[in-house]
Amino acid sequence: MGLLLLAWALRLPPILENRFHPDEALYGYWGLLIGRGQDPWLATVPVYKPPLLPYLVAGAQALFGNSELAVRLPGLAAGLLIVPLAAALAYSLYRDRWAAVTAAVAVALSPFAILFSATAFTDLPMVALGLAACVVAARGRSGWAGLLAGLAIATKQTGLAWVPLVAVIQISNPKSRISRSSHPMLFICHLSFVILLVLVWDAMRMAQGAGSFWRMGVIGYGGLRLIWPQELWTRLRGWIGVGRYFFVSPVVNGALLAGLPMLVWNGIQSPKSEVRGQNLGRHTRGSFADVLLVSFSLVYFLFHWLWAFPVWDRYLLPLVPVLAVLLGRVLSLLASYVRLAIRHAPSTIRHSPFAIRHLPFVICHLSFVIFLMLPAWNAAHSCYPVGGDHGAYDGIDQVATFLRGLPEGTVVYQHWLGWHYDYYLFDAPVYVAYWPAPAWLARDVQAFGAAEPRYVVFPSWESSARVAWALASVGYGLEPVLTTIRRDGTRSFTVYHIRLIENADFIGLWTNSSTCAIKT
Repeated sequence: MGLLLLAWALRLPPILENRFHPDEALYGYWGLLIGRGQDPWLATVPVYKPPLLPYLVAGAQALFGNSELAVRLPGLAAGLLIVPLAAALAYSLYRDRWAAVTAAVAVALSPFAILFSATAFTDLPMVALGLAACVVAARGRSGWAGLLAGLAIATKQTGLAWVPLVAVIQISNPKSRISRSSHPMLFICHLSFVILLVLVWDAMRMAQGAGSFWRMGVIGYGGLRLIWPQELWTRLRGWIGVGRYFFVSPVVNGALLAGLPMLVWNGIQSPKSEVRGQNLGRHTRGSFADVLLVSFSLVYFLFHWLWAFPVWDRYLLPLVPVLAVLLGRVLSLLASYVRLAIRHAPSTIRHSPFAIRHLPFVICHLSFVIFLMLPAWNAAHSCYPVGGDHGAYDGIDQVATFLRGLPEGTVVYQHWLGWHYDYYLFDAPVYVAYWPAPAWLARDVQAFGAAEPRYVVFPSWESSARVAWALASVGYGLEPVLTTIRRDGTRSFTVYHIRLIENADFIGLWTNSSTCAIKT
């Protein structure tokens, strides 16, 4: 319980401090469409994700109101759940409490897990459900394993990666030979049932004219293909650069990299006679689990490296709890070897108090916690470039508040912030219009600018010079009415009122706009 409270405390500051990433705003918008009854099937919007998360978000919004915190509650709950789930998986596979505690601590203090637990991305609920499926499979519950693995797929397509791991854990479980609840057909039936529900939901949307989320997902990836040879090194550097934020600490990362080959070698050296026997010993079962988890991690990494997935940090999130379990196993074996050396020491050491005899475990795990505390603290203050937004969209809530307060019928032009507007301006009295090019915007303002007030928002990474020049050619100009500032003191957004320029003001604005555009 103390570890869960610590995990919650570390995850709360990024939730409150960071504004929505565009994907988070989109998921919040989907939740509003469902919860307000405007589009319960999401048939009027292009959807590229399975249905579970949007409906969870809609439920959270209905219970707690529409807020960023409500949209992120499923991610926060999943981020807390993977802490005990990692411990449960480690104990189910190894029957080792030290390994279980280390796995839980590794997830609770992982900067990667902390920063993603503070987001509304689909990845963390998918990881929690897939990890839960592994736990119940290790405990011989085939039906629950299939159901949870299916729900992981219903959260994100990448949940398919959990199915082989869950299936192997289930088949290798000794209980599967003697327990009816561990029959493989139960796993297949429950998994198929959930996938069938997802397909039915997709078919209902397609019947209303929507596109399949499977096809939209592939299009969103830019099409799936093997990478070109010239991409190998660049992508490898990118994925390794992302992976170093799993635990950040060089000591912990070094122990993990050195320990994984040791686990594989230990598993390969297991006696064949014991592996073939029905009554598997603890050492042999643990060795098999070592090879299985390392193989899963390696194949998952190679798949994302060699296929043309975008190098996005959240795609590696499933590796965090699996590597945490392996890390617990490495530290536990290391401490066991040291304790074995103590047993061969003089009798005065062998008959020493409990704390002395277990000193290797205490030292290893206490050092592990110390090495992770500083990275966890830095992650809680958003010091690492993974997870959600880290300041790029600071002030978007102030912009939304300003725009929501404009008179009814006001036109707000958008080019970069469409998903944010969909969420923050949902049910607002303003009309949001997309402008594809400055010339189009100028023509639209020239034709209808005298009818309603018109505003446009520029983020700091985009210049307003081209738009100002185009508007000046039709007698209009940009008047700044609101500027927002990031946490580092830099400008984030500027809201402009598009207004008619008269005579001398027009000439001066034309000159200034032309100069700005040429300089830009």
